[in-house]
Amino acid sequence: MKKIATFCCLFVLLFSFNCDNEPVDFDISALSFNPRILGEWHLVEFNAEVSYLPSAEDQSPSTEMRVFSTASNYTLTFDDDNFRVRGDYTYNARLRVNGIEQTSNFYTNADVDSTYGYSVNSEEVVFEQSLFNITAEEENTIYLLGEQISSFIVSENGETLIVRQDETLTNSNTSISDGATIIKKTSSIWTKDFALFNCTLREATREAEIAYNQSNQDIQSCLNYRRALEDQILECGDPDGSLAAIINQLGNCGLLSADVLRVTAGLQNIDFANKTISYSNEIISVYGAALFGNHSISFEVPENVTGIDTFLEFVIKVDGTEYFPYYPGVNNFRFNTLISNNFSFNAVFEGTVISAQGEELTLSVGIVDVNY
Repeated sequence: MKKIATFCCLFVLLFSFNCDNEPVDFDISALSFNPRILGEWHLVEFNAEVSYLPSAEDQSPSTEMRVFSTASNYTLTFDDDNFRVRGDYTYNARLRVNGIEQTSNFYTNADVDSTYGYSVNSEEVVFEQSLFNITAEEENTIYLLGEQISSFIVSENGETLIVRQDETLTNSNTSISDGATIIKKTSSIWTKDFALFNCTLREATREAEIAYNQSNQDIQSCLNYRRALEDQILECGDPDGSLAAIINQLGNCGLLSADVLRVTAGLQNIDFANKTISYSNEIISVYGAALFGNHSISFEVPENVTGIDTFLEFVIKVDGTEYFPYYPGVNNFRFNTLISNNFSFNAVFEGTVISAQGEELTLSVGIVDVNY
């Protein structure tokens, strides 16, 4: 209660005036707690990575231990002096040695109810004990226990709390062998409105991730994992950008396209070298512009749909004039989608297009072979 009283006194000072009738500045850093983190928070997800890198002279292997939550009913409550964690959570722990996965195990901590002290310094919080009791058999979990110093962010609406660590340990700041390095990264997301994050697709993403890692990261498992991540972002959002970061790391899952978007328009061979391919709500959007001349093309196709005339909003600009699909009865415009799934889009098109002024143009050898 003493800190609440202190806060109230400082709050009064916020509306006080000095001898010159100027408001007195209020410095939130004067408090040993931050009012924005007070209250009860529900766990959305957590993950942690601890990597051990031996010195150049050391012949011992490098290791990487990763932990991530798979299910939880877990809360974190701050008052002005202590934090309390309650509930249960399940997590997966995996160990890689010299880049090769050795173990992958699931653990459950049930009926947790613990209270410890904490302190806040600006945007940094010092926890007397870790928020999670990670006691997996995998190596390096010791660095996730005991006192933890983390940065934190509270969203503008006060509904989301993100707690992070990104720390490098050497023999100068912890007990490890000379020249070795420990890299520790952790992240946990908490919400006051649990319904906002109670997304059923999160479990599907976890299952896809586990399958991907247990399959030696083959292409199809990678594609399934990436699609699960994209579905989760659409359904649940991505408050800290971590899902989008994983998608960027996965890339096109090793699939390579010819990266081609070209057509012959009349007598001109046009290569749309500047391409933008995007995907949203099961629609693949394509835009291309030529490096030389006033030429561009844009259209959309539905994902997982193949066959004739599967396009939407097809427009091609040649020498500054826009043309649209035309069906005069002879040499009708045709667009044939061959592949539109697993991040690969392949199609061919040809036939007649027409401008708003009624000018006809013949397209031939139109080819689309891109990733999305």
